[in-house]
Amino acid sequence: MSLKRIFPLFLLVILSCTLMTYQSNKGVITLFRFVSPSLNEVNALFHSISSSFQEPFRKVMLRDEENKKLKDEIGKLKLDQQRYRDVFFENQRLRKILSLKEKERRYVATARIISKGWDRWANTLVIDKGKDHEITKDMAVITPAGLIGKVSLVNDHYAYVLLITDINFSASVKIQETRKEAIVSGTGSGSCVLKYIPQDESLKEGDVLVTSGFDDLFPPEIPVGLISRISKKGSGIFQHVEVTPFQEMTKLDEVVVIKR
Repeated sequence: MSLKRIFPLFLLVILSCTLMTYQSNKGVITLFRFVSPSLNEVNALFHSISSSFQEPFRKVMLRDEENKKLKDEIGKLKLDQQRYRDVFFENQRLRKILSLKEKERRYVATARIISKGWDRWANTLVIDKGKDHEITKDMAVITPAGLIGKVSLVNDHYAYVLLITDINFSASVKIQETRKEAIVSGTGSGSCVLKYIPQDESLKEGDVLVTSGFDDLFPPEIPVGLISRISKKGSGIFQHVEVTPFQEMTKLDEVVVIKR
């Protein structure tokens, strides 16, 4: 309601109150008594004015309350969606692990990652299975994607895994297409290198590497990674060959331990 409409009403209320006070003290002629509004009429007027001011605020409060409820419901839906997504991806991982277990005749145990190394131990993992599950030192550790490392230390209930990206790791491998043999080692920075490749050796980026089985540690034909970069620069007698593992080491949840 605008001020132009409120101001005359306000004057009418003041006039009415003045007339009522005068009537109570001195009396008033019938004409003024007839013109002067009753107390009920004044209360109704105040109620009308108050309602005019309160109604917009009430609508705003209701709208804010409805918006809050909608936001809460959207938040719950997003949380449920994330939970369903997590369960879906977990089921996919477990199905792949189960499939690997069923087809791998050298299967020993399926283990879950319980800890990851930091700093100078950044290329190690701890799994929740150990001697109690017949795991022994130097057993190969794999995922459906390929080789991730070997068991380096075993206790009764857990074991340490040295990843193929660690500088202390080496494995005998061969190029799947040409069957040429080489040694793959970790760099300590999330990748590997192919060692002792002469400058005149023919390689190409994208070549797939698998274990050769000639090191008495790893069974043959386990996928390892692919050649991602080749450099013949420098005066050395060997090429610099970088290898990207098939399994991304930062995305590990479950692994399979196999024997030789």
